[in-house]
Formats: sequence, C-alpha cells, structure tokens
Amino acid sequence: MNEFIEQYWSFYNAGVTVFLFAGLALVIKLLFFKRKRHKKEPHLAFKHWNHRFENDFGRLEKELHVKPFLPKEATKMLMKARKKEDKEEKRKDKEKSAETITTIREKLKGGLKTEEVLKQHSNCVYVLTFIGSIMASEVEQLRDQISFLLQVAQPADEIVVRLTSPGGAVPQYGLASSQLERLKQAGLRCVVCVDTVAASGGYMMAAVADKIIAAPFAIIGSIGVVAGIPNFHRVLQKNEVDYHLFTAGKYKRTVTPFSEVTDEGKQKMQDDIVAIHEAFKRLIKDGRPDVDIEKIATGEYWLASQAKEKGLVDEIMTSDDYLCSKLDDCEVIEIKTEFEQNRLEKLIEGGVSLFRQWTSSRIPGVGEELDDVRQRYQ
Repeated sequence: MNEFIEQYWSFYNAGVTVFLFAGLALVIKLLFFKRKRHKKEPHLAFKHWNHRFENDFGRLEKELHVKPFLPKEATKMLMKARKKEDKEEKRKDKEKSAETITTIREKLKGGLKTEEVLKQHSNCVYVLTFIGSIMASEVEQLRDQISFLLQVAQPADEIVVRLTSPGGAVPQYGLASSQLERLKQAGLRCVVCVDTVAASGGYMMAAVADKIIAAPFAIIGSIGVVAGIPNFHRVLQKNEVDYHLFTAGKYKRTVTPFSEVTDEGKQKMQDDIVAIHEAFKRLIKDGRPDVDIEKIATGEYWLASQAKEKGLVDEIMTSDDYLCSKLDDCEVIEIKTEFEQNRLEKLIEGGVSLFRQWTSSRIPGVGEELDDVRQRYQ
C-alpha cells in the first residue's frame, strides 16, 4: 500500500510540475511578447544530396592517413593508380560535355527555343517527404511544395515522394492523392517510395504515381473503407433522457450516437461506404490497370514482397538505395517546409514532447486509444 501511495504521489507531483511549467511559460509569453509580431510564413528549405557526405569523406580520409594500415609502397602504388583513374574519369566527363554542347548547338541552329532545350537537358530529382496522420494535415505542406515544383521542374526531371501513412479520413487523403495527380497532369514523372507503410489512404496516394518502390518489409494495401460509431440510445431511454434531433432532408442524419438507429439508416450508411469503396477501386484501377481489383480490394494488407506479386508494387528497394542510384547522373535535391519558431515556442514544444515520451513509458496503455481510433476510421 505504501508503494502504491508513493508511486501515486510521485506521478502526481510530476504532473503538477509539468502543468506549472506550462503555466509559467504561458505567463512569460503574455508578459514579454505582448506586441504583435508579424508571423513569418513557412518557407521551403533545400538539401543537396550529391554533396551531403563530402565533408565526412574528407575527415575519414584524414583519419585513415593518421595510422595507415598498408605499407608505404602499397599506399604510393594505390595513389598513383587513383590518379590515373581520376584522369580517365575527367577525360570521359570532358567528352560527354563536348557531346552535350554539340547537341545543344545543333538544336539552337535548328530554331529550337532555349526554354525547350533546357527542358530536354534538365537532370534533377526532387525529393519530397510525406508522413501522414489520420487527418492528413500534412497535405498543406505537400500542396505548397508541389505548386512550387510545377513552376520550376522540367519534363525531364523526376519527383520522388517518400511516403509513410497508414491511412485516415477519406476526403483528406483524396485531396492528398489529387496533389500527386497534379504532377502527372503537368507531364512530370512521379515515383513513390514506401519504407514502412502505405495502407488505405496512404496507398490511395501511392497508386497515382508512375512507379511504386517499397522496402522489403513495408506494409502495402488495406484497400477498403471502415466506419464505426457507438450508440447510446438505449442508455438514454433507461435513464429517461430524451434526445431531439431536427433535420431537413431524408438522409441528413442516418446513424448518430444518440438517436435510435433504423434498418433504413444502417442500410444508407452501408451504401455510402460501398460507394466510397467503389471510387477507391476505380482510382486504383486507373493507376494500376493490370491488377485484379476484386482480389486486392478486400481490405487486406501485405508485405511489399507479396504486394509485388499482386501488382501493387513495381520494385523492392529502400528509398535510400533508389536515391543513391541517382546520384551519379542526376542532381538530387530534397525539399522540406520549415516553420520559424522563437525560443519559447521551441522550449514549450520540447517540453510537451518529453512529457509525452515520459507518460508513454510510465503509464501502461497510453497511446493505444489513438491506435484503435486510427484502425477504426481508416
């Protein structure tokens, strides 16, 4: 009993401390940040994959030279061979550049405009990352990134979307899928890479792409629709509580938490779910015409290796391997949306994150409710 009281008070004191800290932070913000500041708009940030390890390579080479593990003569021999290889590589690059210059000169002489020439010779791979929540709120950043790319990307470029999502609300993921469809309508090649999961609404997005690449143990599929709602009508009746619902339109409300559910209402709800499922199937069939849609649209999910056999995936590979394979011939540029935060906002966000980690590790069952809701409404 004493141990229980001790654990309870330790948890209580920790909770009180966290809330006091949050309250103090709010008071400080109100006192010192009363003046309205112009809120900075989110902006795009760019990361060049081709050069991200250059400094690390240099430091590693210096470290290896501190204590060489080969004899000096062998080291000299290898360095000499390395110089020859570098010289040969430069020669090939020079020849390739000369061929490109000749080709461009001929096209310009033939009357082709400079914009058209640039479109044919662009070699960029733009990388976007989408980690979707139940309500797909991340689509706001995705739509801005795609709107930007539609203005700068050329037809020869490629857009790679690193997608992670177990699905969620139908309208939101329908919008997210439509954002990727904009790329195809503009004539841009879109490749979706799935490293962990693309299920339900997540696969709705992936199916729009020209190519789907998935890691071996990624979860793919769950092509179905589900909805559930508790009904408290009998509880209200038992406690002699009346619930009055006023509607205009026969099917304005069919199944609600507090009204009596009729057979007609349940059938209308089922018909609506079936209609959404049919639309989902049509979208999959448009993007993946070779799949047997009736066999895969059962709500099941599979590992990527199994999904490939069913035609849901084109290639088994991690996104890292795919992007690294592009580094020699293309400029790989990652695009992210960044939000400006002041120090206090960063401090509060960090405190909230630590509190969530602490509660999830100390209190059994924390977070399971969210997982259950996610499964219910996928």
